[in-house]
Amino acid sequence: MAAPWIGGALVVLVLGAGFLLNGAHREASGVAKERARAEAAQRAITEAYQLEKDRADAQYRGAVLARQAAQTGLAAARAQLDRVLRAAGRDPANPRAGRRPDEAGADWIGGFAACYAEYGDLATDAAGWADQVNGLQGYIRGLRSPR
Repeated sequence: MAAPWIGGALVVLVLGAGFLLNGAHREASGVAKERARAEAAQRAITEAYQLEKDRADAQYRGAVLARQAAQTGLAAARAQLDRVLRAAGRDPANPRAGRRPDEAGADWIGGFAACYAEYGDLATDAAGWADQVNGLQGYIRGLRSPR
């Protein structure tokens, strides 16, 4: 008489254990899937960050190369003006008034060369400032861009 009750209890215990083991397996597979999804998301974020960093670096290098090319052009023009002044027998570093006593006009090409030299220095400073501003603007755009 106790055998059916014991058999029924054993069936209930076996079914309960099976149910618990099935739940544990589902939980473990869910955790593994979530971990894999999180790792994939982290990889995607890292790759996107690296691509943005490479793009910003390339843009900055391009701006620096353009600035250097402009500086080279300024230096070449300045050297040409210095050659013209030396060919005329004048010191490009010291522009002065006319060469002869009867010349009242200023040494206009020397003055122009001195002005051009100052312009070159100002352009060099401005190019450095522009590089800094462009870098900051790129940083702000990177922070604001929706992901």
